[in-house]
Amino acid sequence: MLLFFDIDGTLFDDSRRLPESVLPAFQQASRNGHRLIVNTGRTLCNMDRSLDGMPLDGWVMGCGTRLIYRGETLRSMEYAPEQSLRLREVFLGLGIPTVYECDTGLYFDPEGAAHPAIAEFRAFAAAHGLEREVSEKDPEFRAVKMFCFSDSRDRIRRLEDAAAKAGMPYEGIDRGNEGWEMVPAGYSKGTGIDDFRRLLGAERDECYAFGDSRNDVPMFRHAGHSIAMGNAPEDVKKICSYVAPRPEEDGIAKAMKHFGLI
Repeated sequence: MLLFFDIDGTLFDDSRRLPESVLPAFQQASRNGHRLIVNTGRTLCNMDRSLDGMPLDGWVMGCGTRLIYRGETLRSMEYAPEQSLRLREVFLGLGIPTVYECDTGLYFDPEGAAHPAIAEFRAFAAAHGLEREVSEKDPEFRAVKMFCFSDSRDRIRRLEDAAAKAGMPYEGIDRGNEGWEMVPAGYSKGTGIDDFRRLLGAERDECYAFGDSRNDVPMFRHAGHSIAMGNAPEDVKKICSYVAPRPEEDGIAKAMKHFGLI
């Protein structure tokens, strides 16, 4: 079986702590012959080192834009600096506060619009050595995905239209509290599952997806078994085949036991 796990709110609780029950559950699942794959919206720069030592077989990162299997990068999608700067003009033109989640760091635009949550992103980035400033002279500014803020779905549609006209189509995912995850069109946590299925010769019914948020919906739809954590929004829970307890209530281990994976 292929087991796909979101990180934040799924493996980690709301305080970004990894419950003690996760490691032994993963070890038992690995001994049982299952492949364990992290499926996250985080880009490469934000790979969580607290997962080091886990018996992980692979990673789907940046909502399907990067695939890693047993240490080897199978695919990496990013735009060249000149394309990234054109994309930046789209965000600036619409006045949408934006954090650029690149593989080399979290980029903040000195000319970009302000939003209270940007300061929280900056604090996180600074604390983890990921803070970068957008600059026309930085060759490492290569756009992958973005997190932006808008109180209007209409502005996000205009952003999607403008990015498509610029030749770099993106799709917005509503993350709540005015937050929107902008993912390159054609990529998702679900396409990451499909890629691993083809690589490892697995059927859809052999795939289990564990998640807690709206950007996990494509993952749920591409797996035969979908597990929402107890802290997931109600609309997410409704489309899943099983609702597990919250992470801090040993939800991962209990869900794996429920399905006979451990």
